[in-house]
Amino acid sequence: MITYREPEGKDAEAELAFLRVVGGESDNLNFGKEGLPLSVEEEATLLSDHNPLAGYRLSAFLEDGSVVGDIHIRRGKRRTAHTADLGIAVCKAYWGKGVSSTLMRNLIIWCKDNGVTKINLQVREDNLHAKAFYAKCGFTKEGMVRRLFLIDGVYFDGEAWGLLL
Repeated sequence: MITYREPEGKDAEAELAFLRVVGGESDNLNFGKEGLPLSVEEEATLLSDHNPLAGYRLSAFLEDGSVVGDIHIRRGKRRTAHTADLGIAVCKAYWGKGVSSTLMRNLIIWCKDNGVTKINLQVREDNLHAKAFYAKCGFTKEGMVRRLFLIDGVYFDGEAWGLLL
């Protein structure tokens, strides 16, 4: 059974382990198998700060406390406070099982309830699976992003997508 909830400080180790797993499974994220350069203590501090003016994070937890999916937004400031930049990742073993859809559906509800009227994201141009998912969720392509990723000395272009709420 999967439980969806906001991660808390006590989930820091599981969250960092999840990021290392998904980073190693895909070249479609802005980090690799090293995960994020945060200590457990630093991640715990970040997770303990539930400030809706800064953003929102929702994770998919298994019964053993491990994380299999995560979605988050970082809100804009001042004149862009109505916007939010989105990131989402799901463990490969859970692709096609509804985890991404559940995370996205809940995030969109949160955004509507908290004054976010535009969600932005960037995706690799060649990530057809993700682009199909974003289109299914109502996002539309808004433009190109040249050299979005640099992986092993090779540049990959991306696309900017948005969802008006």
